Amino acid sequence: MSSRALTGKVMARMAEIVTGRNGRVAAELGDALMCFFSQPADAAAAAGELHARINDEFPIPEQDSTIKLRIGIHYGTAAGHKDDLMSETAKIAHWAASNAKADQTLATVSVIDALPRIYRAVSRYVDDETWNFVSFEHVSLYEIIWDLESVTAAAMEAVPATPSGCVAVTFRCGGDAVTINAERPVISVGRGVQNNLVVKFELVSRQHFTAQFSRGRCTLTDRSTNGTTIVPDGGARQTVRRDTVVLGGSGNIFLGPLEQPDSTATINYRCE
Repeated sequence: MSSRALTGKVMARMAEIVTGRNGRVAAELGDALMCFFSQPADAAAAAGELHARINDEFPIPEQDSTIKLRIGIHYGTAAGHKDDLMSETAKIAHWAASNAKADQTLATVSVIDALPRIYRAVSRYVDDETWNFVSFEHVSLYEIIWDLESVTAAAMEAVPATPSGCVAVTFRCGGDAVTINAERPVISVGRGVQNNLVVKFELVSRQHFTAQFSRGRCTLTDRSTNGTTIVPDGGARQTVRRDTVVLGGSGNIFLGPLEQPDSTATINYRCE
């Protein structure tokens, strides 16, 4: 099948999925669709289904890969017609998609605030970005994790797994604490106020690391500039930079270069 024919087939399948989730396709923009939904939850559900279906239904054997989508969602005023493509709502949604990585859905904070709790629980803060370089208006972006099980499973295959078999993991820094479990499977930690656990320290990144809980295990993914070091109680320390590890037992997490005295912030963690 030619690339042009494949693109047409994928676009038709995407439109079918959007319609099935109560959405309306307003226009085709090259190899992208601009769609409108009356409910943010329908848009989030459609995004997850689009990722899963297109991944499964359109393999590329010669590249040993699949087609991967980049999706952006914004919540604002729009009638849902083609004329709305020039509206600020459509422009911000398109901008969010342009910031997304392959297999990722990015949503603005207005979407996250309007979503049911189950979607907020599997969303994590990414960054505060400038979307309009005329007014320098900033918009906070969040990732809606559409396949938590696969992300966690892949992370556990990539690194040696430390058995934990826990039901929850609590992270403490000073007098603040946050717990991750099956009901709240994703958190972020960092200097930015949008994080679930805010660590105000000079060398801590705005989003320093994220943690995900699935099937009795907790994985930590470093997203920082200066790295994250995990020192389990009675175990060997491990420094992580832009990688994922599995947490088990209890211990301390150091944010920043551990080799430099007084240059790190410390978080205590405990699997329960």
